[in-house]
Amino acid sequence: MADPNQDRFEQRLKAIGTKQAPGRRVEQRVQKDGLVVQVSKRDPRGYIPYKTILLILFLALVTKGVLLARIGDAEYQARLQTLENGSGVEAAAAVLLAADPVTQQISKLVKLILP
Repeated sequence: MADPNQDRFEQRLKAIGTKQAPGRRVEQRVQKDGLVVQVSKRDPRGYIPYKTILLILFLALVTKGVLLARIGDAEYQARLQTLENGSGVEAAAAVLLAADPVTQQISKLVKLILP
């Protein structure tokens, strides 16, 4: 005959192991009767932080626009030409820093705001 206390003990050990498994996190919830219980949930790893990526992209475009507005179109193109003639990393930077239509529109707005 199995010992009910031993079975309950093994269930509790299994629950503890599940809660402490890698990739899991434990939240505490209050039930309707006021009892606080611990609930094991998966840890959301591997997700893509879309808001952060969009913020970085927006800041990069604004930076390019401000730079284009401050040094002028001719000087900006001359500096890009210098980068294109450089090493592989500099050529890649020149492609990223090229004055696209969004950058040019931001540059026009910056020129209106900052004299």
